[in-house]
Amino acid sequence: MLVAVGAIAFSSLPCTAGEQTAPVHSQREGPVSAEPSKLENAPLICLWQHDPEVDIAPLVKELGFNTVWTDDPEYTGQRWEDTQMYQALQVPGIDNVIPKIERAAWGWTQEESLKTARWIADLSLEHEGIIGLYLNDFYDEIEDGHRTMEQWREIIAAVKSVNPDLDLWVPHYPHRGNEEREFDIDYQGVIFNVWDPRNAADADRYLTQAATQHAGKTILGGLYLSSGPRRGRWLAEEDFKSLLRLYVNHINAGRLHGLRIFSAGQLDQRPEYIEWAKEVLADLKAAQ
Repeated sequence: MLVAVGAIAFSSLPCTAGEQTAPVHSQREGPVSAEPSKLENAPLICLWQHDPEVDIAPLVKELGFNTVWTDDPEYTGQRWEDTQMYQALQVPGIDNVIPKIERAAWGWTQEESLKTARWIADLSLEHEGIIGLYLNDFYDEIEDGHRTMEQWREIIAAVKSVNPDLDLWVPHYPHRGNEEREFDIDYQGVIFNVWDPRNAADADRYLTQAATQHAGKTILGGLYLSSGPRRGRWLAEEDFKSLLRLYVNHINAGRLHGLRIFSAGQLDQRPEYIEWAKEVLADLKAAQ
């Protein structure tokens, strides 16, 4: 699936050495069994939309988002026009959506996940704005005992049986040691997330490691305004700007395919982040 968002040629990030402050990380090449994303043109400037009550149109206009990661519930027969996917695509400036398979930890059964996976794959054949499907918290689900690798493989097979060209996205979390995971599955895109504020200072090193591990894949840099009550604090202005600037610099250098900000609701709650983001995103080079 080819998405025309710009025309920047992207290359893989080089691997650089750095001090280890987390579990020992692999420096091996990524898996070669699955094809990379069909997405050749970028950048994708993405907004995670968790709360359908938040009007994202002003955020899209101010910050230049072109893609929304949506949060529809499991498929129970709802019409396309009643979905968050559809609603996001009606917002001026939004060209793409990436829906998701929700966590079993949060209530989705395997049967619901399979049914939803087939439904989204089928919709993607008709609506070209659906450019991928996100497998939410992939390894977290396995490591926390909520889903098995075999169940994930069943979901992936269900998607590909309907639309082999629909890109599948997985997360990469440094705070969960995802550098040590095999990722020996059929996936095309990666969202690299600095979720734990303690990883922010080493984000560049983690990102270069992830790029080596996922060589040939589409990679976005993910930024959380707040990591929530478990570990959390809202990012300080300096940390927020530093991390976002890192992603912008890598996009401008052709080393990232885009970025994602989490989330619309948090931006709505803390509008100072909108101003900070505008300042940094102003340095994002226009597509050639």
